Amino acid sequence: ERGIEAWVTLYHWDLPQRLEDEYGGWLGGRRVVEDFGEYARVCFERFGDRVKRWVTVNEPWSVSVIGYSNGEHAPGRNERPGIEPYLAAHNLLLAHAKAYRIYKSLPASTIGGGMMGLSNCADFRYPRDPASDSDVTAAQRAMEFQLGWFYDPVAFGEYPASMRDRLGKRLPRFTPEEREMVMGSSDFLGVN
Repeated sequence: ERGIEAWVTLYHWDLPQRLEDEYGGWLGGRRVVEDFGEYARVCFERFGDRVKRWVTVNEPWSVSVIGYSNGEHAPGRNERPGIEPYLAAHNLLLAHAKAYRIYKSLPASTIGGGMMGLSNCADFRYPRDPASDSDVTAAQRAMEFQLGWFYDPVAFGEYPASMRDRLGKRLPRFTPEEREMVMGSSDFLGVN
């Protein structure tokens, strides 16, 4: 009656401990992706008639880097900071896309024309010296390693070239099926 509309976030630092213990949480590959998809399906079926705006994952960069690189936030890992954040991020993106595809496959009577997206944090980077080509390139690369890491796959089906070039085999690759699932898997791109 007051024009307030709920926006529901499916994941915001609240992965069940059991999933962390059982298969490493966001490092759990297909298992975590499938489990997230089933969790999302239950939410859509139970609340889709009332909720029309969904965010699958809030701040996947923070989850990946702060949770799996420096260990400051849950799950507090820092054992393999050059590998684990990229694996976690990859699975977060696949889980997001899985939830999106499930949502879009449900009948209109269940979801009622709602929309879904991903919301990342963003610290805009400016070159220290705008006249310096190396500073401009460094600022662009920093943006690609934060925003592009999560939004390029959704828009283009692949991680930014700067990430692929610098990280090599540490950065997971999408299979053709995964690329198809991830690309276009957002009705909006949120920024915190």
